[in-house]
Amino acid sequence: MIKRTSIISLFISTISVALWVIFTSPLKAQSVIGAKAISMGQIGVSIPNSEWAVFNNSALLPTDGNQFSFYGFRYAGIAEITDMAASINMPSKIGVFGIGIHRYGFNLFSENRFRIAYKNSEGKIHYGTSLSYIHVFQGENYGSAGAIGLNLGVAAEITQSFWLGARATNVNQPAYGDTDEELPRELAAGLSYNPTEKAQIVSEIVKDIHFPLSFRTGIEYEFFTAFYARAGITTKPSTYSFGFGYGSNRWGINFAVQQHNPLGMSPALDLSIRI
Repeated sequence: MIKRTSIISLFISTISVALWVIFTSPLKAQSVIGAKAISMGQIGVSIPNSEWAVFNNSALLPTDGNQFSFYGFRYAGIAEITDMAASINMPSKIGVFGIGIHRYGFNLFSENRFRIAYKNSEGKIHYGTSLSYIHVFQGENYGSAGAIGLNLGVAAEITQSFWLGARATNVNQPAYGDTDEELPRELAAGLSYNPTEKAQIVSEIVKDIHFPLSFRTGIEYEFFTAFYARAGITTKPSTYSFGFGYGSNRWGINFAVQQHNPLGMSPALDLSIRI
């Protein structure tokens, strides 16, 4: 049995009262994973061959070999509210498979996700689906519960430099255990455009059924060979971010900082290896 009021009380008790007062939106794990996505305004629904597509849009799972990736995001520098994730992407003759694990929280409260994804394509149209098992754990005998969510993704390669993408999260309207506490449901759509070989512009709209429509946009530019600088903004909540990254044929590393008012700066880092 999971108790919603106990979750909030327990979580608040681990953070200072002063910090809690300035929060303006409920805390929850991020739905978008990856330091590049964070630095470009928390985007990800329309970026092709992303190593974090297993979380951001399964239709865009990478097709250029096996990849192993690791990610961390620390909210406002507070260790107790940290996202950690890992993903594996494996192309095969019948499509691309992805596995992702994600943990948010600390020893008294945590949200854990395990996700498996599949992607295929028909010409320039790409489609994917994923299943998530989400488990919420509360210490001190406050209970825990889990739920299974179904997610859908689609993408279209209009030209080599222009992509459209969309995802729908938890379309089966799952709820934790035997409660009426539903998992977040979200619709997102966006585009990515490369005006030159060195630049990429991405824009998205995201709508959680319980929160206002959010607009997100970002830009990436390759200043030197394989070295990228990035920046982005979001609305609802209002944030801005920047970052940089390096990517070769065998490995890549990305760093990002997101500024949220009034929470402050939150750093993100990821590392990917291709085999």
